[in-house]
Amino acid sequence: MQRADYSYSHSQLDYADNSTCALGTDAVNMRGNEPNSDRNSYMSNTRSAILTAAAAISMAMTGCAPLKHWWHNDFKVGPNYCRPGAPVADQYRDSPAESIQPEVAVEAQWWHVFQDPELDRLIQQAYDQNLTLKAAAWRITEARAIRRIAAASLLPQSQTAYGQYAHTQNSRNAGAAFPGLPITIDDWTTGLDVGWELDVWGRIRRNVTAADAQVLAAVKDYDFAVVSLLGEVASAYIQIRSIDERLELARKNVKLQEGSLDIATVRFNEGREPKLDVVQADSNLAATQALIPQLELARRQAHNALALLLGIPAPDFEVLPPGKIPVIPTELLVGIPAELLMRRPDIQSAERLMAAQFEQIGIAHADLYPTFSLSGTLGLQSAQLSSLFNGQSFAGTIAPAFRWNVLNYGRLRDAIRVEEARFQQIKWDFQNKVLDAQREVEDGIAEFIKLNEQYIFTSKQADANDEAVELSLALYKEGKQDFGRVFVVQSTLVQAQDQVVTLKGNIAQSVIKTYKALGGGWEVRMSGGPQVSFEEFFPDGVVPSDLPIMPEDIDALGTVEAAEPLEAEVLSSDQTVVEGS
Repeated sequence: MQRADYSYSHSQLDYADNSTCALGTDAVNMRGNEPNSDRNSYMSNTRSAILTAAAAISMAMTGCAPLKHWWHNDFKVGPNYCRPGAPVADQYRDSPAESIQPEVAVEAQWWHVFQDPELDRLIQQAYDQNLTLKAAAWRITEARAIRRIAAASLLPQSQTAYGQYAHTQNSRNAGAAFPGLPITIDDWTTGLDVGWELDVWGRIRRNVTAADAQVLAAVKDYDFAVVSLLGEVASAYIQIRSIDERLELARKNVKLQEGSLDIATVRFNEGREPKLDVVQADSNLAATQALIPQLELARRQAHNALALLLGIPAPDFEVLPPGKIPVIPTELLVGIPAELLMRRPDIQSAERLMAAQFEQIGIAHADLYPTFSLSGTLGLQSAQLSSLFNGQSFAGTIAPAFRWNVLNYGRLRDAIRVEEARFQQIKWDFQNKVLDAQREVEDGIAEFIKLNEQYIFTSKQADANDEAVELSLALYKEGKQDFGRVFVVQSTLVQAQDQVVTLKGNIAQSVIKTYKALGGGWEVRMSGGPQVSFEEFFPDGVVPSDLPIMPEDIDALGTVEAAEPLEAEVLSSDQTVVEGS
């Protein structure tokens, strides 16, 4: 490490009779403060010369252009952040489909499309009680505290109050080090030390800006946790209702197959049919009965998962009574891809983290320039406690200084390149996240459309199988066919009916998946609830008044300025993705 250092210290000592005479450096300082001292003039001239030289060296090594930029850039060096564009298509691939509505904005509380009061209740309960959400809320508190620490660096960074009493007993036999020095010395001292690094190049202010961005990122992480939570609650609820309908069908088919077994047994006992009919009927029945405990286990597991999302122990969560799959909407309100940049909290969080990293580039640029600091001491010093607070006991020191790593420019330039490389990594990750978000929406829309098509044909198959079971049983009772046909159509009916219900549940899941991918749901905290108020994020219940300005969809405590929307590179559906700005 090679650096240039210079500091100048000016001390004001006590001239009162009750003061003690300091040795060493303080003695020199006392001589330097004598009126009309040549040394005082010498120090002043030296200080001016060195500071002038430092400014000249700075101009020579960095050139006039950076300093001109610094002057017009609010006294900050380094580049300023501009939000990069994001590659998005102009519309979703399946937007022309009748069931897709790109012209209509995404429903904020999308779970209402299912028209299920029980689901609405569980959504609110999960938002109120979920533990992961509470942890995310405290991460906002952490980010805000870090921001206040960063902002505090704009003020004097070190303030230390001190007080001391010293009693010195010198040896009578050793002799005094200086003629007239007393054998015993009392020294009462109190004061305040202050150190302050001046933010000449914007290093500290950029750090505050980065902390602001990280606060917003933490809030958006909280919002994304809300989106994920509500999607998981709805998904678990739909899974339970889907299992309920499958259980109902399984029990219905068990009764049907028990009747078939009874018929086959009677006809066998009468000697009209072989025992094979009884064995086949019993096999069909056992296979269907085996579905019931399997489905009951799946329901229990889904119920336990829902209890976790609600933040309560599974045994304490009241078992939901059996029910039907809620009403499934016939269309999806998806908006346009560009709206993802404003709706998806994870995308907004990634953009804010990118902005925070960009500020690190400016901070690294500031290391190319000298740092200026100011330190000092204000205090009282006296040989007697009774005169400590006398005006003549005042003592003080002021010491301006600068430090400059003049021979480490290669290392400092590489440090800038490191921060630039990190920014580029985050930038490309951000753009990839935008693409991935569009993929998730496209997948959800495609699932909704294709599963609806599959549901139509599978329902027809199940209806046909149901009729085939009735016809085959009638023919079997009349002795016009063997039980083999009944065995086949009953087995097929169980599978077809189970597949119909499964598809119905999957269609509902595709609705949830799509709205979750669209970033819907975080607005629930704007409509009320224990966690909507940011007072809960602070242990003492008092929200600091010096928080950074936030978008109005973030801070529910008052009216604030809206955030500038992210830009998007809108591509037609047949264009390839190009690099963002």
